[in-house]
Amino acid sequence: MLKRLQIRNFRSFNALKIDQLSGINLIAGKNNSGKTSLLEAIFLLAGAGNAQMAINGNVIRGLEPGVVSTNDPFWKQLFSDLDMGRSIEIKGYRSSRTQLTLKITSERQPTTEIPLDRTNGTSVTNFFDERSLVFQYIGPSRKSVKSHIRMKSQGLEVQQPATPVPFPATIVLSRIRNIQEDAVRLGILRQRKQGDMLLKALRVFEPRLQSIEDNSSSGTPMIWGDIGWPELIPLSVMGEGMTQIACLVLAIASVPDGVVLVDEVENGIHHSVLPDVWRVIEEAAKQFRTQIFATTHSFECVMAAHESLSKDRFRLHRLEIADKTSRCVTYEPHVIDAAIRHNLEVR
Repeated sequence: MLKRLQIRNFRSFNALKIDQLSGINLIAGKNNSGKTSLLEAIFLLAGAGNAQMAINGNVIRGLEPGVVSTNDPFWKQLFSDLDMGRSIEIKGYRSSRTQLTLKITSERQPTTEIPLDRTNGTSVTNFFDERSLVFQYIGPSRKSVKSHIRMKSQGLEVQQPATPVPFPATIVLSRIRNIQEDAVRLGILRQRKQGDMLLKALRVFEPRLQSIEDNSSSGTPMIWGDIGWPELIPLSVMGEGMTQIACLVLAIASVPDGVVLVDEVENGIHHSVLPDVWRVIEEAAKQFRTQIFATTHSFECVMAAHESLSKDRFRLHRLEIADKTSRCVTYEPHVIDAAIRHNLEVR
């Protein structure tokens, strides 16, 4: 489990330090304070220097590379102030002695290509600047491993040595639902004879639910449920809240001893059931020894987490940014109590 984080020159963060991380971490803050950027930084760190993650990181924001331009690399947005002259550095601490470090550097090198023009037997020389994004990862063994993703005239080239990941990680996005992935994850869970945990979680919100199964009869793998009707119905028909809960539980189960990163955890869920949602999340996290990082804009979500979660497993972190300086304020349970009494803003 991550105990502390340090981030430099990544997205909106010139420098950010977060201490007192716990098993379940709720990230609050105003728009553009860096909540999603924090999730992305942890995701990159979990990749153990996998340069391919630079592309994934942009897809998370919906910035699909499309046509690659050698004049304006699509990964420029990873760097604070769009300044690729400064390196990104992400550090995670599991203990006082166990440190994980990821350094990301943009390099530019003039390259010459000499293709043969067979039409007249002459050679034509093309000059272009070859840009690379270099990942340097240092794990618990203190051994340094490098990989890179390089822009070439014909596209992208990725070189990635085999490196064990420090911890598995997955991201749950509020605007994207992958019903096929959820069905596959349920199938794996059922194979382990653990499918009942999802059924139990969903029954909190739909007491009529008798059973669930992963089924491809519609042509696409989906999760179906039995609520006593003549036929099974897709889980998505039961409401967005049911889909969100299933997605969260299945994500947690998919990365035992890992990290789940959730953007807008309350999405699609009515505030009245948020305490039950947090209890479901905590139970699943305990079972699979999974650390949770979730963002929110909701005061009801913060209060539900504070009231429902074990005090020794929950921390609320509020990101703030002013004059291009970021900081994290961590609220322990007794501080949240005081903030509520004095009507202080904690989101």
